[in-house]
Amino acid sequence: MIAGMRRLVSRLGLVAALTLPGCASWLMKGEPPEVLVTNVTPTEASAFEQRLQVDLRIRNPNDFDLAVTGIDFRLDLNGHRLARGLGNKELVVPRLSDAVMSVETSTSTLQVVRQFLSFSHEQTLTYQVTGVLHTKDGRLPFENSGVLLEKGALSGSPVTP
Repeated sequence: MIAGMRRLVSRLGLVAALTLPGCASWLMKGEPPEVLVTNVTPTEASAFEQRLQVDLRIRNPNDFDLAVTGIDFRLDLNGHRLARGLGNKELVVPRLSDAVMSVETSTSTLQVVRQFLSFSHEQTLTYQVTGVLHTKDGRLPFENSGVLLEKGALSGSPVTP
């Protein structure tokens, strides 16, 4: 009976050790922050690589400051990966406020050309940003999407639903 209890306790300990490190967002009080793409600026290019500066607005809807220590994100355009960004800048997002974090990232020049060639003026240009905010208290996953250009916005034709 004692051996059975020891096995039960060790199994419970193993389950706790495997699940608790990924649960910082469960233990965080308040609402998760919102992350939005505010700007993407090409900085330099070569035959194989395009450098981009991606500006992300981090909104903190909580009544306490959010101490961000880094970010890991993926930016997709029309469902295709444009870039992956990593940043280790520290930033404090004040309570009930927002702040912008700029991240230098790179992507394949070929990937940019492919996306440019596949874009049609008759389609909507959408983005999706997913990733993880690293904080002093753990990791907070985020996901957001939106429309950059409505269908027909560049061609001068009227937008039709």
